[in-house]
Amino acid sequence: MVWENLHYLPLSVFVLLPSTFIITYIIAICLGHVEVELPYISDTGTHVPESSFFAQMLNFCAFLVGLTIYVRYKQIEQYYRDNLSPESTKIFCRNRIALICGLTSAIGLSMVANFREMELFKIHMVGATMAFGFGTVYCWLQTIMSFKMHPLVNTQLMAGFRLFLAILMTGTFATSCICGPLAMKYFHGKDPTNWQPDDGAFGLHLTATVCEWITAMSLNFFVLSYAEELKKISMTTPKVLFIIEEMDNRSNDGTGVDGDDDTVAIIHASLPSNLRSAELAIHSSPASIIH
Repeated sequence: MVWENLHYLPLSVFVLLPSTFIITYIIAICLGHVEVELPYISDTGTHVPESSFFAQMLNFCAFLVGLTIYVRYKQIEQYYRDNLSPESTKIFCRNRIALICGLTSAIGLSMVANFREMELFKIHMVGATMAFGFGTVYCWLQTIMSFKMHPLVNTQLMAGFRLFLAILMTGTFATSCICGPLAMKYFHGKDPTNWQPDDGAFGLHLTATVCEWITAMSLNFFVLSYAEELKKISMTTPKVLFIIEEMDNRSNDGTGVDGDDDTVAIIHASLPSNLRSAELAIHSSPASIIH
């Protein structure tokens, strides 16, 4: 089976991820769960009922992000297998590291969805750091490879656009990591998910939240940038091969089997347990093969 139209993967991520954030933000605003000024993304999915929609959709988005990252990995791998160069070994290594970072970012996104900050704050923050931190590293690795693959895979303009997004993500993520804890240090309100201007350090809080939204949208646009390139490739589903553990010719050992007969035994390791009794069969007829 051939998988075509792979560009719909990054397009789906680009549409669903911000839609999830915006819908939960609107619900949270209508119910008075967060401040009107831009809150943290996670704050919009902390309280019921918006938390359920937030978790469900963000898990789905994390799956699509991971799938897109894997398809991109296979695209680069195949490109360098078809166009071997002195740098191919370095690219293969860098591509594998990018895959690990990208999948770690997708897992972090799922952790943000499933571990709400009010109940499990530390695990939630670990997930957020994985999502944006490893996501930023992934974007840098992909940016470097984009310049290497110019002009056969992507254009110079696209490589420059990815460089801009990587720089923007690095700056906003670092700013958010600095301003967020500083704001919490001076917070003296009742609910940090509904931070009001008179709760202390509102300017620092707003700076951190705006930077977080910019980081998320930059990552979203980075994934979208794959759409044009994935139009040019297709993938096929893998073949299933049975593992043969043993094949031997047995001679006459005094058991009544004629030594002139070619007897072949084949053991299939992947047979179900209810067929184990039939996985080894020996026939005394010439050149018989047992499956």
